[in-house]
Amino acid sequence: MTVVFGGTPQTDAGSEATRSWYLEGCARPASLVDRFPVSGEKFTVGRDKSCSLTLDSQNVSRCHAEIRMVDDMPMLFDLCSTNGTFVNGARIATSTRLDPGDKVQFADMEFQLGEEQSQGIMNTMVASSLEQGWLISRLHEVIDGRRFEMHYQPILTTDGLRTVGLESLVRCQLPGFESPYKLFSAASQLHLESRLSQECRLKAVETLGDCQPDLILFLNTHPTEQLGQELIQSLGKLRDTAGHRRIVIELHESVASNLKVIRSFRDALIDLDMRLAYDDFGAGQSRLLELIEVPPDYLKFDRSLVNRIADASPQHRSMVSSLVQVAQASGIIALAEGIDNQADAEVCCDLGFHMFQGYYFGRPAPYQDPETLNGPVPG
Repeated sequence: MTVVFGGTPQTDAGSEATRSWYLEGCARPASLVDRFPVSGEKFTVGRDKSCSLTLDSQNVSRCHAEIRMVDDMPMLFDLCSTNGTFVNGARIATSTRLDPGDKVQFADMEFQLGEEQSQGIMNTMVASSLEQGWLISRLHEVIDGRRFEMHYQPILTTDGLRTVGLESLVRCQLPGFESPYKLFSAASQLHLESRLSQECRLKAVETLGDCQPDLILFLNTHPTEQLGQELIQSLGKLRDTAGHRRIVIELHESVASNLKVIRSFRDALIDLDMRLAYDDFGAGQSRLLELIEVPPDYLKFDRSLVNRIADASPQHRSMVSSLVQVAQASGIIALAEGIDNQADAEVCCDLGFHMFQGYYFGRPAPYQDPETLNGPVPG
């Protein structure tokens, strides 16, 4: 139960309002974000189990810091800790008043202070939603420290089921960033999605190194990345790191709206000895006849077109077959994404697809054993 500090200021309606405080963060590394009510006359923080908030980190002192209430506001005191107590990035030497939203760090453990107000008989809670802000505050740590890893999903030929390529996909184990969607959503709020995307591509190349040099590496771009000099320059640095490895840059179909820009970008890729793929084709408005005005090297058909195609109507199969034939006539390699079972794989093969990708052949996983990439991994 949250213990309310301080007095009970009056609201305009004459009802009483009480205030309570909490710290939001992780008591253990790689644990979920949790909320810890700041209660009692003295709220102690440290590694010792007798503390009000026990932190599981060897960098935190046994009795690291404490919070006391002074004039209804929380005051933070460092208890001569070894690795310091910080407020909004600055190490404190004396007692420091805390305000809602302050970032409080005990050695390497980061929290954010929150306030709740409960007003009168209505008991309406006015609370700060700090989890999102707390996650955003750690985003620079994720990007600068590259605290993410790249997983790779195999891409196979329909003829012979040979593994010829890998698509790199980002994964992060830090609480709050467990899915690529959460990670890039936080990045977009700080306008860092392009930088994060660049770091992901670079780490994907560095992780593979010289292993399996014959495999084609498919690298994603973020839909908000502008197809201008910043992206092209980053790809130039990527080419220097990748050496002679074959690289395919994937663009979402929705990005390919300005044919002049796309044509210029494709020419830049050719100069860098890279290839172009349009990703998620068919997920939205399919514009194949327009897209082939600047033909890619690869066209990745979205899973919405091919998933469960073995059970689809003849009309749907005929439509997909026609799209594949148009791609083939333009010299484009047609790749079916999202193949989850043998029946769909067989139908896609009959429809003329050149390549497969999907859980039936292998889930995204860290790159460890080159032998695991030599063939399909059904299941």
